[in-house]
Amino acid sequence: MDSPGYNCFVDKDKMDAAIQDLGPKELSCTELQELKQLARQGYWAQSHALRGKVYQRLIRDIPCRTVTPDASVYSDIVGKIVGKHSSSCLPLPEFVDNTQVPSYCLNARGEGAVRKILLCLANQFPDISFCPALPAVVALLLHYSIDEAECFEKACRILACNDPGRRLIDQSFLAFESSCMTFGDLVNKYCQAAHKLMVAVSEDVLQVYADWQRWLFGELPLCYFARVFDVFLVEGYKVLYRVALAILKFFHKVRAGQPLESDSVKQDIRTFVRDIAKTVSPEKLLEKAFAIRLFSRKEIQLLQMANEKALKQKGITVKQKRFYFQCEGHEPTLLLIKTTQKEVCGAYLSTDWSERNKFGGKLGFFGTGECFVFRLQPEVQRYEWVVIKHPELTKPPPLMAAEPTAPLSHSASSDPADRLSPFLAARHFNLPSKTESMFMAGGSDCLIVGGGGGQALYIDGDLNRGRTSHCDTFNNQPLCSENFLIAAVEAWGFQDPDTQ
Repeated sequence: MDSPGYNCFVDKDKMDAAIQDLGPKELSCTELQELKQLARQGYWAQSHALRGKVYQRLIRDIPCRTVTPDASVYSDIVGKIVGKHSSSCLPLPEFVDNTQVPSYCLNARGEGAVRKILLCLANQFPDISFCPALPAVVALLLHYSIDEAECFEKACRILACNDPGRRLIDQSFLAFESSCMTFGDLVNKYCQAAHKLMVAVSEDVLQVYADWQRWLFGELPLCYFARVFDVFLVEGYKVLYRVALAILKFFHKVRAGQPLESDSVKQDIRTFVRDIAKTVSPEKLLEKAFAIRLFSRKEIQLLQMANEKALKQKGITVKQKRFYFQCEGHEPTLLLIKTTQKEVCGAYLSTDWSERNKFGGKLGFFGTGECFVFRLQPEVQRYEWVVIKHPELTKPPPLMAAEPTAPLSHSASSDPADRLSPFLAARHFNLPSKTESMFMAGGSDCLIVGGGGGQALYIDGDLNRGRTSHCDTFNNQPLCSENFLIAAVEAWGFQDPDTQ
């Protein structure tokens, strides 16, 4: 068995001095009110040993389902699930949505252990469909567990909580999305100055607020996140809203007088949170969080219920599977989108989405002139590559024009249209600008079809929101409402039978 404490999972050279065994060693109180005060004051924050004992006690007392997996279950299943894979190369479960696992000063063994535990949690909780906060929770709990099995058991108890009045971690896309809407409602009510700034600089303010859990579960430095988690285990979900509101208040105070760009405000807040130690201490952050008045658990529950009801009425209940994971290996693909307004549009995409990887993680366009976009509801309309209808925009490169074998023509006609083939990539043509050849692009945060002056389709990384506008590549009109919510996404893939 691994040695007690965090010695086997943590890179001690990276550990923040704030998390060391410098404080008290015992906790005698049992009353909830006293625990609240001690947690908010950081009573056990300076003692790793005491925090470990407190976490063990608080998590043990969580009311859970009758059958909740424990440490012995982990020992039984981990070998079968992980197999011979290297821990560092293990995939993340679908429900974490490709979330980056925070390192939280873990060493290579610790980072691998987080992935193993997440896969075992996915095996034991098949009903979880969306839970991007879980990697951060597991990574933190690993600090206060004697081995992987104990960490697994702690995470299981948090996930298996069956107290209807005690919300802990969102485990479905509906719960997550409604919490983002609830956070937006709370910002509008309790952080009006920050809300006005967000509305002024954001094309879609809900996209900014949809990031609120990432601020806490991933971007906050370890010593801050641990302090938040201390209080969260005692007081529950409302603590998360309070701290996120406090973060937004501090961000507004620091950045109110500085220019903000709409396309970077999400990243600006993430950067601010990562570097929050330059601005505010953990104590000041929590002090600000609990200084917000007229803020009750009942209010949060009512907002959450109302937002869940609204989402269900719009048909938004299920997180889509990872788009690229489903589509890679297929060429071409047909993308269909149904909005919550019952509009239907889409795109025919010529090239395997795996091509996006050649840009080294950066967003870059690829594809060929075979791509086109279309609208089906409320009326049918198709927009193909602008060069096909307007060949005067281009001419073949001199080298290719001189090659009799170049696949640019099928006749001796001098008509430029006869020499153009949409099956060729944009590099085969001399174009006056790149805007006529922006066919398709994809990254972790978005998927784009068409570019130049706008985008025919822009879909966010959650496959939940999108926008459409005229673009130079297809010379199209907006394919549906310019800003839309997605009710359903379908992707149809095709393969050459000779390659199967």
